[in-house]
Amino acid sequence: MGGCCYGCLKYMVMIFNLIYMLMGGALLGTVLWMYLDGLNFTTIASKMDDYTYVLIFLMALGAIMTIMGFLGCCGALQESQCMLATFFALVLVILAGQIAACVFFFANQEVFMSEFKKTLKESLVEHYGNDEIKTRAFDGIQKELKCCGVSGPHDWKDSRYNNAEGKSSIEIGVSGALGIYNVPNSCCSTTDPNACEAARKLTISSPLFSDALYRTGCADQAIKFLRSHGLEVLIIVALIVLIELLAMVFSMVLCCAVRRIDQFKA
Repeated sequence: MGGCCYGCLKYMVMIFNLIYMLMGGALLGTVLWMYLDGLNFTTIASKMDDYTYVLIFLMALGAIMTIMGFLGCCGALQESQCMLATFFALVLVILAGQIAACVFFFANQEVFMSEFKKTLKESLVEHYGNDEIKTRAFDGIQKELKCCGVSGPHDWKDSRYNNAEGKSSIEIGVSGALGIYNVPNSCCSTTDPNACEAARKLTISSPLFSDALYRTGCADQAIKFLRSHGLEVLIIVALIVLIELLAMVFSMVLCCAVRRIDQFKA
């Protein structure tokens, strides 16, 4: 009976460590895709360093989780007290760090949201139309999220897209005398090219926008999307924490069982 329980415990540890390893691999793959993909908010951010550091940190975390899961599986398979104890200690450190990071983010989420909008606005003003990669990324996001600008279509009146030098008035889409500015085609909600062309010519003095344009800003749309999926995010986080806790508990129990067996054999 004891041997059966010991075998079940051993395989339970291996299963939870395998799940943990797969979680790390999924995190690593997702963040690597975000880093290499050209159509995301990190690409159009003007202050790239901060976002790049975050992505690199998450990639490192995913790699560490994968290695740790493998370490835990090997520890269970070889019945190594050292590997199991090391796995327990490392998961405990990562779990504490994850909890601290979540608390810090939720305590400062308004600051992060404000900085997020500010950074995107700077990129829209300075880089759209001048940087091909950022331009394609912005267009892709506006089409995907069905949005226009950062806070709305009016953001485009300050963009270098409407104040570029060395271009004709048609190319830059602005007339200083009339106060007219253009928004990109990717702001159009209609597939009719004529309706889109007419709708994307806006007047600074008029706050009204055509129904042929997306009216919601991309930052607001992204935040709205995240908040609307808050429950799913909480469930995922809770599952990750639960798996980490179970992996820690079973690993420590197995470690203690291995120690008792070694002492009995001695």
